Amino acid sequence: MEQPRKRGEKTERKSRDEFRTGGKYTPKLLGKAYFQRRRGCPFSGPKAPKIDYKDVRLLGKYLSEYGKILPRHITGVCAEKQRELTQAIKRARMLALLPYTVKFDPQNDRPARTPRGPREGREPREPREPRAEASTEAAE
Repeated sequence: MEQPRKRGEKTERKSRDEFRTGGKYTPKLLGKAYFQRRRGCPFSGPKAPKIDYKDVRLLGKYLSEYGKILPRHITGVCAEKQRELTQAIKRARMLALLPYTVKFDPQNDRPARTPRGPREGREPREPREPRAEASTEAAE
């Protein structure tokens, strides 16, 4: 039985093309789907969309449901275009075209916000009186 690895200890990973002679492999591992090449950058090529800070529908696809910018390994965008995309998203946020943290709905081109108002079933609080007594007692 293997010993559990310690925290922070790196593990060895096998690459896809590391096959051993005499090993048994399933058709799933040897099929084309397992060895498919990665698709290219969605912003590279002649018919690729241009990254623009005003195109909130396109930028919204590269945000998480909480408004964070998705990393390259998830989106498949090349490094150069990821920098442009990040800059466009930040610019759109500054101009209030995109939200900073709330959930974003790309179909509606606006953030999905929860309505804020007085709490249901509660009366508004009365303002508190200043505590002059507590400060004079501590001084004595």
